[in-house]
Amino acid sequence: MNLLHYVKKYGNCSWEEKAFTDIDNVIFSQLSYLPLEGIVGTNSILLKEVARVLEMEEKAKAAALNTWFSKKVYALLKEMAKTRRYQNILFSHYVKVIHHDCQFGAITLTLPDKSIYVSYEGTDDAISGWLEDACMVYQFPVPAQELAAQYLKKYFRFYHHTIRVGGHSKGGNLAVYAAMQAPFYLQKHIVAVYSNDGPGFTKRETLTKKYQKIAKKIHKIVPQESVVGMLLYHPGDLLIVKSKSKRFLQHDPFNWQVEDDHFVEESSLSPYSKKVSKRVQQWVEKVNEENKERCVTSLFQVFDGAEVSNTHDLLHLQKSIRTVQEIHRMSADTKKDLLDVFRAIV
Repeated sequence: MNLLHYVKKYGNCSWEEKAFTDIDNVIFSQLSYLPLEGIVGTNSILLKEVARVLEMEEKAKAAALNTWFSKKVYALLKEMAKTRRYQNILFSHYVKVIHHDCQFGAITLTLPDKSIYVSYEGTDDAISGWLEDACMVYQFPVPAQELAAQYLKKYFRFYHHTIRVGGHSKGGNLAVYAAMQAPFYLQKHIVAVYSNDGPGFTKRETLTKKYQKIAKKIHKIVPQESVVGMLLYHPGDLLIVKSKSKRFLQHDPFNWQVEDDHFVEESSLSPYSKKVSKRVQQWVEKVNEENKERCVTSLFQVFDGAEVSNTHDLLHLQKSIRTVQEIHRMSADTKKDLLDVFRAIV
């Protein structure tokens, strides 16, 4: 079973009959990947209406809906729209920002009991998002983290109902950061913070009072061969789930295994996941802040020079050639730094 099977099995259960689960959290964390511009604003709209409008606009939004990942989320949304449990959930406060150094998205989901789930979008196919992730090794906060904190304060600073925040991939990191920065009168209404295979923080940040104040509310869910979720530091317990895929493809939560109303758990991370985590942390500790910044800045310059704006551009032969040419123009020291990064990843 997977997320879709769970929706089909429990779709006719109300929230009173079936309380909020870890799987509901992962499902909600996926909805922020949908292309909701022009559909959801500050006003509320029912989930079933969002599905109906997206279906009407499917041709207009074909490019956004046919990427390998959003296609799965769209299929999930359509299934949710048929169910008693999900169809009347309210969507509101959709925000999407993409700049050369920032990629951010968020959506608020309001349940029948007025509790909310703030879903932060993970990294999509924009190169700016992937490079912003890389900035986390030396920069704190990155622009998306600041926007995540501002989003929570702007819309919910006087909210008096239950709040859950979460996200998948980078969205999980943003959820934790937003909860860390929330003022105390907002923070007391946050009952759970979900990081679904999201990267951690530098060791220094995990030792701060702000992080420690919410540490017990953080629920970190990762697949057994997690890569993204094991980047940087991640103190606390992990819920390790079984996936039907291998290696990096386990990052896709549609591959996570479900049994009845819970994930199928594994007892420990795989040796592969532990090795990746150890290698990346060693690199982060070994390289000084100046070289980390130079390395990431150089990557920005490479992709800017090659006019690469998304991951699909990397498959374009001419742009791939230009990317290689840009790398050749770098200084020997910078190329060495990049090589060290790629060696650690490989």
